[in-house]
Amino acid sequence: MKHFVTYILCLVLLFMVMLEATTRLFHLSSDVIPEANIGNNKLYLPHSEGIWIKGGRREITSHYKINAQGFNSLKDYNSHPDDKLNIAIIGDSYIEGFHVDVENSIGRQLEQLTQQTVEVHEYGKSSGNIVDYVQLFKQYTAQKYDYTFILLTDPDLAFYEAAFMGKGNTVTKSTSFKNVYTRFTSIRYLNSNLMLNNKLQQLFRSVNPFKKSNTLTDSNLNIDALQAFDSSCVILYEPQRLDIDRIQNSLAIPSLPIKHQYIPDHEPFDYHWNTNGRHNCALTIKTYLESIDAFKKAPSMSKIMK
Repeated sequence: MKHFVTYILCLVLLFMVMLEATTRLFHLSSDVIPEANIGNNKLYLPHSEGIWIKGGRREITSHYKINAQGFNSLKDYNSHPDDKLNIAIIGDSYIEGFHVDVENSIGRQLEQLTQQTVEVHEYGKSSGNIVDYVQLFKQYTAQKYDYTFILLTDPDLAFYEAAFMGKGNTVTKSTSFKNVYTRFTSIRYLNSNLMLNNKLQQLFRSVNPFKKSNTLTDSNLNIDALQAFDSSCVILYEPQRLDIDRIQNSLAIPSLPIKHQYIPDHEPFDYHWNTNGRHNCALTIKTYLESIDAFKKAPSMSKIMK
C-alpha cells in the first residue's frame, strides 16, 4: 500500500511538472495583473506588463501594459499637449481594454483615425459603476481635458457605492497562497479551465456589495449622480445596454449612441470587446467631434481634418 501511494504521488508530481513546463512554454495561462493602492484607489500596479488570456482555449490573448497612473495604457496621463485636442474616456472593462492588445485600444484607434490630432487617455477599470465614474471625473479629468466621454449602461446606475475609487485599502495583501498562485502558471491554467473562480463568485454573489442589480427600476437607479458631470462631458452608450429615455430628462449633457458599423465574427464572447468593436467606438467619437467642430480648437487641426 505504501509503495502504491508513493507511486501515485510520483505520477501526480510528474504530471504537475509537465503541465507547468507546457503552460510556460506555450503561455497557456494569463499573467496575474497585480492591483495596487494608488491615491487611495484600487487600481493596477504601475509598469506591470504581460499577456491576458480569457477562455480555456485562449479565445482571447492580448498584450496589456499598465501606466504610471495604474490604468491599462501606452500613454502617461501627466501629459496634456497644448497643440492637440485632449480627450478622456471613462468606463468599465470595455474602456479598460484587456480584451484587445493595448496598442489597439479605443484611444489608440481614435488617435489614428484623427491623424494624431487628439490625445486620448482611457480611465477604465472592470466592475466600475456610476459612483466610480463620478469620482474618476472629479479626481482625474475635470478641468484637465477638452472632452470627457463616459461609457454608461443601465446596471452601472444601480449603485450608490464605488467599487474601486476610494477603495485602495481593500487591495489584497500578499499571502503565501497568492504568491504560489502568481508563480505557477499550471495552477492558473487549471483554475481557468475548471472555472473555480467563477464558482466561488457564484457562491458568494448574494453577499457581494458590488453585485449589479438584476431588477432595474426608476426607484433604485442612482440618476442624481449624473448631475456631477459638467458641459465638457458626453454620455457614451450602446442603445441595447442603456435605456436613454429613462434618464434623458435628468441629463444636462449630450448623449452619444455607439454605432456598430463593423460587426466582427471572430469574437465568441461579446462583439464589442474586440478590436473592431472598439474601432466602432472610436469612429463614433471622431464623428461626434467633427459634428461639433471640436477640431477648430487649433488651426493646424482644422487643416489636417479637412
